[in-house]
Amino acid sequence: MVVIVVLMIGAGYFLLQGEIKLPGFNKGTEIRRLDGFPTVITTDVALEKQRRIIKSPEELAEFLNYIDPTGLTEVRDSVNYDREFLLAVSSDLQDETGHKMRIKKVYEDKNAKHLLVLIEETDKGDNCEVEVEGNITADVVAISKTDYEISFDRVKKVENCEKEEVTEEETQPTEGQPGPQQ
Repeated sequence: MVVIVVLMIGAGYFLLQGEIKLPGFNKGTEIRRLDGFPTVITTDVALEKQRRIIKSPEELAEFLNYIDPTGLTEVRDSVNYDREFLLAVSSDLQDETGHKMRIKKVYEDKNAKHLLVLIEETDKGDNCEVEVEGNITADVVAISKTDYEISFDRVKKVENCEKEEVTEEETQPTEGQPGPQQ
């Protein structure tokens, strides 16, 4: 009796051709952040920004060698290229510290079979303290393998810093209060 009910439910599902979403089916694209990313790499080499869909260990090695010729940057997580791709992005050469970049979100349009990867770049505002040092930022995430078209879009933000103003009252002891101990 139970077998007949299961067969009827299965036949009904296949007749409706996936219009009913059962748990575990039609999951969509799964995304996971890789350990050690996003990262900042110090360099003086003028590099161009990168947006890559990585489908093999060779392509990953090529990307990592491009952004970090020293070979210090690596992907620590294991990647099964039979089941997932990597999305890798990097900035162009930045002259000052404080620049951040990360893959913020992946939007999926099932009807158009399209994935839009949203990259968020953050720069320090004019009132922030930064050091002059050449660097690039990079991020890598894994997504489940897909035949969807993938494109990238960028959103820029400016992070303003609050400068603490030191007043004269805070630096000079007032009457009756001891000065700094030596």
